[in-house]
Amino acid sequence: MDEAKLNGLTNDKEVNMKKVAVMTDSVSLLTQEIAEAHGIKVIPTHITMDGKDYLDTDINLSEFYAQLPQLREAEKFPTTSSPSISDYLEAYRELGKKVKSILCVTYSPRLGMAYNAATQAKEMVRGELGKVAIEIINSGTCCGAQMLIALEAAKAAAKGKSLSEITEIANNMVTQVSQIFIVEDLYYLAKGGRIGKARHWASSTISTKSLLGLDASTGGVIVPLTRAKTKTKLMEKMLEIVKERNGNKKLHAVINHANVPDEAEELKRRLLSRFDCAELYVTPVLPLIAIHNGPGCIWLAWYGED
Repeated sequence: MDEAKLNGLTNDKEVNMKKVAVMTDSVSLLTQEIAEAHGIKVIPTHITMDGKDYLDTDINLSEFYAQLPQLREAEKFPTTSSPSISDYLEAYRELGKKVKSILCVTYSPRLGMAYNAATQAKEMVRGELGKVAIEIINSGTCCGAQMLIALEAAKAAAKGKSLSEITEIANNMVTQVSQIFIVEDLYYLAKGGRIGKARHWASSTISTKSLLGLDASTGGVIVPLTRAKTKTKLMEKMLEIVKERNGNKKLHAVINHANVPDEAEELKRRLLSRFDCAELYVTPVLPLIAIHNGPGCIWLAWYGED
């Protein structure tokens, strides 16, 4: 497999011919390079620090991760918010000038308000955009799994498929994509109120790393899978789960990491040594995900080709 294919990047000339625009939010962790290669519009989430509002895509990641331990110790954690209704209105208006239809993929509404904001904005702009149709997909997940759903929708749009066809493809992807992730400290998830069904682990005095799941099969909420003393053991468990769920199918996968690039590369190496990957992305976790999951988290999302 060549390097371009491994990184999931294409230079498909049909991208400029599509009738349907695909958009998502920055919780998908799509990098600018990947988004531009596939013609996907990404709407940033918001981070409030020291009383100032920032777009999470504008924050310097190195500086942010350096500050995170001090922010925890001082209990001056940044707050986060989904893209606003006005953010979606602006995006719909921009895209509505260029295409006939828009497909918007949001993260799970069990994690935040993006889906509701996108839906309200759709209703508000209905008469204004004339015949431009808008469909909104609840990915039931976030991060790399959300990215894979948006990418498959964008690939279909680049081939000239209709909005109804792309919507069906995206909804099918929601049920096919799996996602598991490792967190070093459940403090961050518990503090942010997004710990889901793993809450009972957060009160444990045992020092362990946690392997959690979050996709449509979990109802869009976080579920506990297993714990171990080291991330190395949990990475091995990750690969076992991929094998259990997908056998020897060719994989499309995404690895996301919170300031642990060496560990992400090690997981990538292990994945490639055991599975045939049609495409594999490695992208950094942006501030919103780091605030709620803590530094050092590693995410793995994938689906297998039939």
